[in-house]
Amino acid sequence: MLGLALAASTWSCLWALAGGVLDQAQERIGDLVWRHTADRKPERRIVVVDVDERSLREIGPWPWPREQQAHLLDVIAAAGASQQILDIVFADSRPGDAVLAKAVQKHRPVLAQVFALEQGGQASAGQLAGALEWANCPPPFEQALGYLANTPALLPAAVGHITPRVSADGLVRHQPAVICHRDNSYPALGVAALMKAVGAPSLSIERGEHWLGPAWQLTSPQLVTGPVPLSSRGDLRIAWRQHPDSFVSLSAADVLAGRTPSGLLNNAWVLVGSSAFGLNDSIATPFNGASSGLQAHLQILTALIDGRTPYTPRAELAMQLGATLVGVALLLVLRYRPRYVAPRMVVRHHFPLYLLPLAATCWALLLFWGHAFLLIHHALWLGWLAPALFILFLGSAMGIVEHAKSRIDRDQLYTHLSSYLPAPVAAALALQPPSSAIRASTQQVSVLFADIRNFSAYCEARPPEEAAAVLHAFFSTATRVIERHGGVIEAFQGDAIIAVWNGTPMPATSDDMAVGFSGQSGKYGESQLSDRAPHHAQEALQAAVDLLVAMRGVLPDPAPAGLEPLSLGIGVETGLAMAGSFGLASRRTHMVMGRTVTIASRLVNMTAELSHPILVGEGLAGQVGGVDLESMGTFLLDGMRVPHHIYAYPLSADTSPYQ
Repeated sequence: MLGLALAASTWSCLWALAGGVLDQAQERIGDLVWRHTADRKPERRIVVVDVDERSLREIGPWPWPREQQAHLLDVIAAAGASQQILDIVFADSRPGDAVLAKAVQKHRPVLAQVFALEQGGQASAGQLAGALEWANCPPPFEQALGYLANTPALLPAAVGHITPRVSADGLVRHQPAVICHRDNSYPALGVAALMKAVGAPSLSIERGEHWLGPAWQLTSPQLVTGPVPLSSRGDLRIAWRQHPDSFVSLSAADVLAGRTPSGLLNNAWVLVGSSAFGLNDSIATPFNGASSGLQAHLQILTALIDGRTPYTPRAELAMQLGATLVGVALLLVLRYRPRYVAPRMVVRHHFPLYLLPLAATCWALLLFWGHAFLLIHHALWLGWLAPALFILFLGSAMGIVEHAKSRIDRDQLYTHLSSYLPAPVAAALALQPPSSAIRASTQQVSVLFADIRNFSAYCEARPPEEAAAVLHAFFSTATRVIERHGGVIEAFQGDAIIAVWNGTPMPATSDDMAVGFSGQSGKYGESQLSDRAPHHAQEALQAAVDLLVAMRGVLPDPAPAGLEPLSLGIGVETGLAMAGSFGLASRRTHMVMGRTVTIASRLVNMTAELSHPILVGEGLAGQVGGVDLESMGTFLLDGMRVPHHIYAYPLSADTSPYQ
C-alpha cells in the first residue's frame, strides 16, 4: 500500500507538471515505431508528379503560365490517370485562367484550399468551394479564421483543404478531417478525393459505434472500406506506414516532355505538388525534418484507400486502467508468491526486491510492444506511456519500500541477535551466509567470570519469581559495568556471566585453524599477541572491582533466615583464546574457549576457598604489573596439569562488599 501511494503521488505530480511533455514523448516514440516499421514495398496506386527543382530550371520559375498547368493536366489524363489531386492553390486571377478552367472542367481534378486555424490571421483570398451538405458546423470540428482558396474562374470543382495540424515539436501527425468557416464544412483533400473516387455526394458525422470504435467517424453508404475514424478533435491521424521511398515520384518536367515510362500512370491516382525548396511547402515528418507537404497527403490517401487510418478507441482510458491494474497485480503476485508445501500450509516466498523494478520495466516494455503491434497491424493508437510510467514508479517504490523494510527487519534482527550474542559477533553473522565450517580465530583476550555463590540453595528455598528478579538484576548490573569498561558479555550461564575483552572474531585462516586444533601458537605466537591490546587487562580488572561494588545493593542482604548469604566470586585472566562459531549451519553456537577461559572459570571456584572475591591469574597479573596484587601462592587448578600462580585483588573499605 505504501508503494502504491508513493507511485500514485509521483505519477500524479509528474503528469500534472509535465503532462504535455509526456504526451510529446509518447508521440515521438510512436514516430520511432513508424520509422522502423515503414513498408518499403513499391506503392503503385498513387503516383507523385513533382514540381521539383529540375522542373523549375527547365520550364521556368513558379507559378507557371496557366496554359502550361492546363497542359500538365492534359498529359496526366492522357497517360491514363484515374484521378488527379492537386496540392496547389490557384488563389489569384491570371492570364490563361480560361484555358486552365477548361482543363479543370474536362478532367475534374480535386483542387486544394488552405484555412487558418492555430496559425492565426483573418485575411481571405479566392472563393471557398467543396462544402459538405451539412446544415451547420457540427462538433467536434473547428471554425477557421481565414482561408486561401481558388479563383472563382476555376469553380465549381471538387475541393479539399490541405491545412495541417502542427504539433508542439513541429511535426505533422494530424490533419483536421473537416474545417468549418461561417457554418460551412469543408473536407480535407484526402477525404474529398475519396468521396470523388467512390461517388459519395456527401458524408455524415457520428459517434463511434462501440467501445473499440473511434470517438467520431465519417460515414457514407459508398465508403466500401468502412467509416473514416477521427479523433476527439475531429482529426485524421496520419499513418506514416509507407516509407517515402516506396512512392513513385515523377518530375513534372519529365511528364511534360513525355519522358515517363509507358503505363506508369494508368489507373493511378496522381498527386501533383511541389518539393522545390523555394515554394515553402515543407513539413517535418518522422522520416525527415524537412519533407515535402506531399508526404502527408500520400500517407493519408494510402490509409483512406486501405481503410487503415489509425485512431484512438473510445475505451482508451479503460484499457489503460486495465493495463495498469494487470501490472499492479503482477507486481503483487511476484511480491507475495505462495508455495503449498503441505495440506493447509502455505509458505509465502518474497520475490527478490531488487528484481521488482526489473519486472516493472519488463511490463512497461510489453505495453510498448503491444502499442506498436496494435498500431501496425490494427491501426489502433493506444496510450501506453501513462500506465507504463505508473508501473515503473510502482516497481521502484515497492523496491524502495522493500529495501527499507528489509533494512528495518535486519536492524531488528541484529538488535535481537546482539541481545543474545556479543554485538560484534551479531554484526558479523548478519553479513555472512549460514555455514557448517569452523569460523574462529586465536586472539589475546581478557576473560572475566563472575558467579553468585550459594544461589542454588537460594533458588531452592525462595519463590521462583524472587530468584528470577535477583538474577535479572545481576545480569543487568553486570552488563552495564562490563560494557562501560569496553568488555562484551559473552554468555550468561545459569547464575554466572562470562565477559571478554578483545574477543571480536577475526577472519578465519589456515593458521587460525592450526592454533585451534594443535594448541601451537603458529603465526600468532604469545610473544606477538601480548602486545596487541595492552590495556584490556587493566579494563577487565577494573570492571571486576566496579562489579563487586555495584552488587552491594543488588544481592539480598541480609540473607533470608536459614540461608547462606549470597556473594559474588570473580575470576579474571588474560591470555590466548579461540573465539568463533562452531556447529552445523542449522544449529551453531558462539564461544570463547581455551586455557585462559578455563583458568578464569577455576579462579571463581577458588574465591570461596581463599576468601577473596576477586582472584587474578598470572597472565593478567603480568599485564598489570603496576597494580598491587596480593600473591596467594601456586595452586593446581581443577582439571589442569600445570600449577598456576594466583593473585588476589586487595580490597579497601570502598571496594569491599562486606560493609
